[in-house]
Amino acid sequence: MIQLRDYLIGKKTSFTLEGRIFHSVCLVALMGLAVCIPFNASMQLFRLALLMVVIFLAVLTIYYFSRFRNKTSAGIVVLSIINNLLLMVNYYYNSGVNGPSTVVFALSFLITVSIVPKKHFWIWLPLNIVIVLSLLFFEFRNPELVRNTYPDEAAKFTDIGFTYLLCVATILLITSFIRNSYYGEREITAQKTIALEASNHTKNKLLSILAHDLKEPLASIQGYLELLTEYKLEEAERLNMEKQLLSRTKDTAYILANVLSWTKGQMEAVQISLKPLVLKQSLYSTLKVMEGIAKEKGIELRNQITDEVCVLGDRDMLQLVIRNLISNAIKFTFPGGDIIVSAHMHQNECVISVKDNGAGIPAEQQSAIFSPALKPTFGTGNERGVGLGLMLCKEFTELQGGKISFESQKDAGSTFMVHLPLSLEVKVTRQPA
Repeated sequence: MIQLRDYLIGKKTSFTLEGRIFHSVCLVALMGLAVCIPFNASMQLFRLALLMVVIFLAVLTIYYFSRFRNKTSAGIVVLSIINNLLLMVNYYYNSGVNGPSTVVFALSFLITVSIVPKKHFWIWLPLNIVIVLSLLFFEFRNPELVRNTYPDEAAKFTDIGFTYLLCVATILLITSFIRNSYYGEREITAQKTIALEASNHTKNKLLSILAHDLKEPLASIQGYLELLTEYKLEEAERLNMEKQLLSRTKDTAYILANVLSWTKGQMEAVQISLKPLVLKQSLYSTLKVMEGIAKEKGIELRNQITDEVCVLGDRDMLQLVIRNLISNAIKFTFPGGDIIVSAHMHQNECVISVKDNGAGIPAEQQSAIFSPALKPTFGTGNERGVGLGLMLCKEFTELQGGKISFESQKDAGSTFMVHLPLSLEVKVTRQPA
């Protein structure tokens, strides 16, 4: 039904609202004329029926050129001219003031308002009024020249009633178009407003990160370097300070990498390359790097992913997601703790789990864990985060056609689960243990 409507009146992307109203009015007029022609002939109003045949052909031609030849502007002008001329003739052959012609003129006025450009109002609207008043004045002064063409009173009332129904149907059609267009535009505007507010919030979040969360660690690094340069320190103090400097540098690099990935995703369309991936192979290098980082904090990272697990995903995105989840687990796990990375197949998906026995997530923070509203937090080693890592995980997982969930209890650890579609027929090459 929608396809038929779009074919007859045109799609929103191809025609303006005025153009689609114009096509709809033409179709209603054609249907009305198709009924009026035999109706008037049955009442022995043969001249009026012949006039309506001429009008029918004129409207059909104008509709064709407007709808299928993209001559809408010209069609509106031509129809407006022909409409006024034929309505004047119709007034004479349809009993003048005793017929429905004045009602049709009023309908013509509404149609004109709906379809002509605003700058042309001063032409067509006064013209309609002048024509109607002139016809009424002419008939008032020369009543003998405009005769009653109805054979009887029944025909008169039937014609007026039918014309009224046709006019009401046309008015309903036009007002429905206008109302639907208004509500549609209002909905689009509301969505744009929401998107703009979200964009502003995102921009403010980014500026906050750049102004504070990167500035602070860089200032600390600068302070460490100044101390190392200006003061002669004991070897133990120097090593301790270098260790802190390295830790700060890694934290800053991690924050910056997430900021850049997130900003790129916000400012341009992220390119996704979904391919069949052997999970253990794809995450091997990432897990090796994260294993070394965990070891520095005294945490054991255990890889329990088996060789046969294969997923459909983007290798770079998947590595970023798992790297962020493990980094988050390291951040909130105490020295001596464990982090387990595993995967299992469930129905048509693979569930990748990153489980830790760290500090857990407080209940009041869990609802905002994947949103930019989450405030920066500090880990068990006073590591600072900006709340972007988990948000990136969610966005990049969903871009791969998956979803992310978690279970957590304060002081009992957390488990984050990435659900991705399974993939078959992937060649497996074993990695060294």
